[in-house]
Amino acid sequence: MREFNKFRFRSQALLMALAAVFPLTTLAAGAAKVDFSVGTVNVVAVGGATRPASKGTELQSGETLVTGEGGRAQLRFSDGGMVSLQPGSEYRIDDYRFSGSQDGAERGFFSLVKGGLRTITGQIGRNDKAAYRVKTNVATIGIRGTEFTVAYTGADTIAVATGEGAIEVCNSAGCAILPSGSSAIVSGPDTRIERSEVRPRLDPAQPEDTRLAVFSSSESRQEDGQITPVSMPLRSGTGYAVAFAYRIVESGDHEISRVASSPVTFNDYSAMQSFVNDVDTLAIGTMAGSFSVDGVIGWGRWSSGTVTSTGATAIADLHYVVGTPTSLAGLTGTANFSAFGGTNATHRDDATGIVTLGGVATGSMTVSFGGAAQIDTLSLTVPINGQEININQTNIGVTDGTFNFIGSTMAASLAGLFTGTNASFAGLTYAIPGTSAGLSGDSVTGSVVFNR
Repeated sequence: MREFNKFRFRSQALLMALAAVFPLTTLAAGAAKVDFSVGTVNVVAVGGATRPASKGTELQSGETLVTGEGGRAQLRFSDGGMVSLQPGSEYRIDDYRFSGSQDGAERGFFSLVKGGLRTITGQIGRNDKAAYRVKTNVATIGIRGTEFTVAYTGADTIAVATGEGAIEVCNSAGCAILPSGSSAIVSGPDTRIERSEVRPRLDPAQPEDTRLAVFSSSESRQEDGQITPVSMPLRSGTGYAVAFAYRIVESGDHEISRVASSPVTFNDYSAMQSFVNDVDTLAIGTMAGSFSVDGVIGWGRWSSGTVTSTGATAIADLHYVVGTPTSLAGLTGTANFSAFGGTNATHRDDATGIVTLGGVATGSMTVSFGGAAQIDTLSLTVPINGQEININQTNIGVTDGTFNFIGSTMAASLAGLFTGTNASFAGLTYAIPGTSAGLSGDSVTGSVVFNR
């Protein structure tokens, strides 16, 4: 199985890097200093006044660091902690106290209002875990270790991952401990914290004179000597295939299809914003959540959107998987794929308007390459409404790296694609009658992604 724990740090290497690059010292004044900033970065004072942030700028407790589109910044706190902010982020220092030693009065309370960050914690919280926390719109993160990443994937959805040590994520639905190498998705302040095997994608900031290996994703380096990012972004352009499923709000009609070659647009976080299906343009309204791996495959769900041909029609619950289809011409033999992620299944009852949210499907498939490629066996389990829907299909034909299938069993409709070097990834969207799980006849829809 593909290894996704790409930015776990070995403790000795981490400490050596920190000691070499940033010796632990107490700042003479302020809570933190800007180690570097790229693009538009500003500090917003407690009273609302704004000032530009550059290397050496100090921040006080109560102030907020804001990065614009394309802006990145890194902070070093007086306790040795470090924070790297992504473009479009707002990070507030709610209450910070550190006298230079752990005397019981230290405190580090922060809020990530939007965007994403990667952090290595300092002395605060090592003796008293309750002295450190990061609040978001949907959950509060406490530490039991040293390094984690958190990013918004929608207005009320975050993805969080632990690199070294452990963190505790809590909201109104409960708490979850995420040990080293673990990830989770939180889709609202009152929703259950869902474990995930895919980390949020945050590219490390790269100033021209960077030596900040501590925020790298691994020890592998690119040709220019820079450390390889956690994951490359998906870029807007053509040549993509999109498997998708959605519902038309007014009529309740369901559609599932794929686009063999389509202009697709993504935002800075690789979340798909629009794509073209024949003459129709589908555009996002509200994002429920999105994920991507290595700039190769992306998936997510729009809570709302529009489809436009001669006029605009409202759509809901659009699940998608997107990537550049792999040419299967040179591949031979049989390969086994295992599901590692996807979107939560949804069911929209058009008579009542009630939306039921399920879990992420699990399963596997066996694929034969060479000659006429086909999916020999496909097995999926979709949890929803306290039940499990099982999908088992055989002999699904694959053409140009994509496939469409409508089966007689439960009238399941599937569409998907293979992507990545040697078809290292695959993804599909599905639509199944809700009666299979005690719901109305309207479809249960979702997406699943696989790796070899």
